[in-house]
Amino acid sequence: MRSLACTLSLAVAIGLTGAGAAHAAADPGDEDPSTTAGRWHTADERAQSRTEQSTPASPNRLFSAAAAPANDLLANATKVTSLPFDVSRQPFGGATLEADEPATCRTTDPDSTEYFTDGERSTWYSYTSPVAQTLSFGGGVDGRESMVIAYAAAAMSSLTRISCTETGFRDENHLQAKAGTTYLFQVTDDAYNAASTDTASLWIRASAPLSNLSPATASSVSVPSTVTGSIAKVDNNWYEPYYGSCDLPFVTMLGTRWYKYVATSTTGIRADFRESYYNADAVVWASDGSRPTTRIGCVAQGENDSSGPGSYDRANAYVDFAVEPGKTYFIQIGGWNFSVGDYVMKLSTYQLPLLTQMPTPKITGTAQVGSTLTVNPGTWDEGTTLTYQWMRGNGSYISGAKGTTYTVGAADVGTQITVAVSATKPGYSPARKTSAPTAVVAKGTLSGATPTITGTTKVGYTLTARAGTWAPAPVALSYQWARNGVAISGATSSTYKLTSSDKGKRITVKVTGTKTGYTTLAKTSAATATIG
Repeated sequence: MRSLACTLSLAVAIGLTGAGAAHAAADPGDEDPSTTAGRWHTADERAQSRTEQSTPASPNRLFSAAAAPANDLLANATKVTSLPFDVSRQPFGGATLEADEPATCRTTDPDSTEYFTDGERSTWYSYTSPVAQTLSFGGGVDGRESMVIAYAAAAMSSLTRISCTETGFRDENHLQAKAGTTYLFQVTDDAYNAASTDTASLWIRASAPLSNLSPATASSVSVPSTVTGSIAKVDNNWYEPYYGSCDLPFVTMLGTRWYKYVATSTTGIRADFRESYYNADAVVWASDGSRPTTRIGCVAQGENDSSGPGSYDRANAYVDFAVEPGKTYFIQIGGWNFSVGDYVMKLSTYQLPLLTQMPTPKITGTAQVGSTLTVNPGTWDEGTTLTYQWMRGNGSYISGAKGTTYTVGAADVGTQITVAVSATKPGYSPARKTSAPTAVVAKGTLSGATPTITGTTKVGYTLTARAGTWAPAPVALSYQWARNGVAISGATSSTYKLTSSDKGKRITVKVTGTKTGYTTLAKTSAATATIG
């Protein structure tokens, strides 16, 4: 618990439930402005914090008799030229705060409350990072409740906190430095029982930079695989919102680091953290392809209550979630409560539960070209999405035939038709059922009118055949004229000019309709009057 001195310095203490919790939550897809892990450390905090708005804007009121340290003002910050850097017993007693100077560290307690802790005086250090690297830092005012606060260099009124340490909470913290960027380190305290002889210390060390600290830089993973990493040097002030049961408000989660997985099939995925070297925590997010959107799985641990998160059960340190092909999922790894360290994530697949109701579909209709077949899928589990695929012969897919009905075509003649019904439901294995085959598909039946003949029935005149309507259109028609029932050689057009050979005879015309996949149909007209 906090000392009385530290407690007196608190101006904000917000429980992580109700409206306070909603105020603290952050968008998991937001990019941190300094590429560090501190999701809460944004410029908006100046507006959020009453204490920051009311930070003293005058010289030190308590120790005017003490000489101000050489690095009291931001403009006179001590330049750190190389790392590691470590100084102690630096003058501090006459330190002041300048106009608009922030001096607040936002921290969290294991009891799930948060604080804005304010400093009353400060000294400054600056360091320009020559390369991308992780900076670890600590220090403070000797014997006092104090903080070291890190910022990206900016004008005083625009300083945005990146990371901070605080006596009694964390003696060391970290930031991810960019090459060529200058960082400011502010040593500050709450000045409780302060003395003009107070001294301060600061140390800064460097190590290799960390990656995948945000969704935008998430590392891609495959399944199965084993992934190792650490949150030991990620800003420990950060926690992301989530609760033990994943669909309730919040629990403390330090860290964090991000991974993404693009699913190749519908299956279950297990992200297993039981071999980690600390109490690893994790949240799985659905996404829009580039940003996390909805929590769909969390490590199942003790739930939050008024006294803080429950106990950690290593046996439950895994997350199971269902995936769909082509979709992107984000895995966010952190630390349960205030635990940090190295993690081991083992990714594997598992069989999703089966649907309860998976009936065999049935086809109704006549297996004949031109007829419409209809599938009755039966009753599936509630919430199931059904899709269809019609097939012919030995199960060959019929292109584009994906509806609940299918019109039999010429290509189906002599084959049998089946239909497969595929079912999906979130969190369940996909199912597929295929109908029994139809009878062998028969050719279709054409319909056609009896043709008629028009024209003058005398030698030298032309007769015309009227075929009438044939279906289903289009139907190819051919003609054959005959005299007294005997075909007239070469008379195969829709018109016929009477000759002397026709005199005293009667003329007829036969119209024949053909269409692929249909039985040929022929219709013969009535005979004309005797040709004169």
